[in-house]
Amino acid sequence: MKQVKIYNDYDPKFLYNSESIKKLILNVIEKKVKLIELSIILTNNISLSKLKKKYFNVNQFTDVIAFNLSDEKDCIEGEIYISIDDVKENAKIYSESFENEFKRVIIHGGLHLMGFDDSTEDEKQTMKNLENIFLNKFKESIIN
Repeated sequence: MKQVKIYNDYDPKFLYNSESIKKLILNVIEKKVKLIELSIILTNNISLSKLKKKYFNVNQFTDVIAFNLSDEKDCIEGEIYISIDDVKENAKIYSESFENEFKRVIIHGGLHLMGFDDSTEDEKQTMKNLENIFLNKFKESIIN
């Protein structure tokens, strides 16, 4: 059973379209792996920075962190944490709409769950290309 849950730990006034976000993430992962359960947690930059330090021993802000908790290679039982603060900031920095930047980090988190990495320039470019493919395909709004 495919189960995607979204938790808003950011701000109760932050409105988003849960069903569209679920469709987006399923477009990214469903044909490649078996989804058992996925939680998407919307949070702030302080919370995400603490996770980055705790689990990756890196003291910096980041827009998305993904954890696949499954022991099986082709299964996802995971969590994607998204810093809405950083999504807003990145949208400004890259002259992008908040909507597209929000979609991009959801896609980016899904790609990480599927095993993609972005440690090298080549890996970053591969992920960026895949993000663009999914962004161009998914026109539905994820913001209310």
